Amino acid sequence: MDVKMLGAVGSLGTVATGGGVYFAIKGNQSTTPITELLKKEKGWKLMTSDDEKWNEAWEKYRNDHKNTGVNSYRDTDKWGLSNWKTKRSESSAFEEFKKECEKRSKVEVSGTEQPEYKDVKKYCSRPKKISELLSEDTTKTLLNKSGDTGEWKAAWNKYQSHHIESTNGNTVTYKNQDTWKMPNWDSKKSDANTTPEDFKNECEKKWSSYINPEKLTQDETFQQVRDWCTK
Repeated sequence: MDVKMLGAVGSLGTVATGGGVYFAIKGNQSTTPITELLKKEKGWKLMTSDDEKWNEAWEKYRNDHKNTGVNSYRDTDKWGLSNWKTKRSESSAFEEFKKECEKRSKVEVSGTEQPEYKDVKKYCSRPKKISELLSEDTTKTLLNKSGDTGEWKAAWNKYQSHHIESTNGNTVTYKNQDTWKMPNWDSKKSDANTTPEDFKNECEKKWSSYINPEKLTQDETFQQVRDWCTK
């Protein structure tokens, strides 16, 4: 499906004609490509062709085209995908859907309230990873798993301190269950000198996890990774 731009024809809208979708922009109105507007979204990122979140995006698109009250899909979809009827019941995002996202992300709109922008954000983007948000907002990086011995020890000590239940003189009692539910917590929680590999692995795993885009830097896991896993 071709995406073409028309100028000076009323307010922004979409008109299906001749097998293509034409986007009409109001004359003299300032417009910006959706790709550029999405860069300003603190919690969202436009997906690339090999992104692991495509199937979730495709599921959203399919669900928005379900017939009310029944487990079936409409015969036509809002983007007019040529393979819609043959692909609508499949769970894997197919190439035409990804390419349609790419085309539509280049359309110029007057702002983030335009339906074209909202569609691209909903169906073609995904929450940022903790690593991406940290890299943008701070100079922090993940501790080197095979190095940074001193930094890892300090990070592990912070994690231990977070789980202190009580102290009595020099005796420290730790909680029975830790935040990340590490398998060897019970045997490792009192050792302040050796950073467990499980702790490093969990840091690495959560570094690559996705934030809650509504909470951004207030996301609990984001704060944990920032405080316990970075330098």
